[in-house]
Amino acid sequence: MIDDSERNEPMTTHFLRRLTDNSAFSHILIFAGIFSVLMLSFSTELAHADISAEKKKLLNAIRSDQFDPASRAVDSLVKIGTPKAVDALVSVGLGGDYYGIERYIGSKLVSLPAGEGFDRVCELATEDRRSSARVILTLVLAHRTDLGANKAVLTNLYDKDASVALTSVEALAKKENLASVDHLIEALARLEKVRRHDTLLGYEIRKCLLKITGEDFKNADDWRNFWAPRKDTYKKPPPGSAKKKGMTSVRRDPPAFFGMEVVAKNVVFLLDVSGSMEKIDDLPEEPGSSTPGGTRVGDEPEPEPKDSAPNPARQRLKRVQNELIRTIERLPQDVAFNIVTFNHEIKSMSKGLKKASSRHKREAISYVRNFEAQGETWTDHALREAFGAPNLRAIFLLSDGAPRRDNQLLDTGPILNWVREANRFRRVRLNTVGFSQAGKKLRSFMENLARQNNGEFIELK
Repeated sequence: MIDDSERNEPMTTHFLRRLTDNSAFSHILIFAGIFSVLMLSFSTELAHADISAEKKKLLNAIRSDQFDPASRAVDSLVKIGTPKAVDALVSVGLGGDYYGIERYIGSKLVSLPAGEGFDRVCELATEDRRSSARVILTLVLAHRTDLGANKAVLTNLYDKDASVALTSVEALAKKENLASVDHLIEALARLEKVRRHDTLLGYEIRKCLLKITGEDFKNADDWRNFWAPRKDTYKKPPPGSAKKKGMTSVRRDPPAFFGMEVVAKNVVFLLDVSGSMEKIDDLPEEPGSSTPGGTRVGDEPEPEPKDSAPNPARQRLKRVQNELIRTIERLPQDVAFNIVTFNHEIKSMSKGLKKASSRHKREAISYVRNFEAQGETWTDHALREAFGAPNLRAIFLLSDGAPRRDNQLLDTGPILNWVREANRFRRVRLNTVGFSQAGKKLRSFMENLARQNNGEFIELK
């Protein structure tokens, strides 16, 4: 029998309703649903098996120092692209065991498509327990404009590990996004609250703000007063305009080494005392110079020579001694420092960093006055010694010659690569000072050292 409601149904609807009422068809639907669930579960298990297998391949390749099989495993995990694949990639590949693979993984993650996998990268950038992994992932996110990437980088601005926080500032400086200004000001305010605004992190935050806005202020309140009424309409300055404006110090009489302010709390002065440091430069003493010995920085115009007689005060070693003594005298007591000299030998003032107490300053000044110039320029060994200092935040390297061994110039490429690898997690600021008389090879080497380690390069004349 067909009731009246069924009479009025369209034929197709009536047929389907009758069909689904059939118990056999209901069983078919139930079976199809169960089959779909089973297939989904099976696919998931296969994916997990693939991830586990590729993770194991990556681990074994890293342990045996084999780049090709390691890179293939990385490619496979990136292709899978799920959050669990990203977890496997980061947990094994970013363990600090293989620098080449870390760089390779970073290049792959930079181009990872938006989605759950990339969202997991952003999460791990702030949540991974290893500061080394957070550093690498923050550098990866520096090249992305995604909202999640920007949020993770800003979160790491407040990381308890100084290396991660400094990496975040580096990333924000690369992005040059005006939206980060409020966060940078807040981070500066937090440092002021705990009386750490004059640390390296505070200095780098202000340097980043200068790059983004073209302005510089000493404290967070001044920044807020400047930024609050302007941020909605502020126009980014033309490229390079921020360079025209220098940084003002938050200290009344800051210690500086050849014009580079010493803002880090743990510092090594790494000084060349090779035979060439005995040379007396032809440039005569500059009248009215604030630096005894006539040391000039950068591209300042050369004065007219008074006479052709050598000026003993222009001896390179003497100029360095005078400058370093002045720097030591001005170091605050909360700064820990060491002095390492190098030629064909590496010598240190002390076994580790020493607080800048009155006694330690006197000992350091006495040590500096006894410098003697002789031998070759073993810069590579000297850098290894300097990076051995624990909790190091800055190095000031001064040299008047390119690295040399057995009277042969060394290839600087391997030295630059070693420093880049040794410093990839620590983010030590490497500032360099060279002599223009030493030529282009030294200048190129010192410029590259400073640039790849977020430092400054100064050339003396």
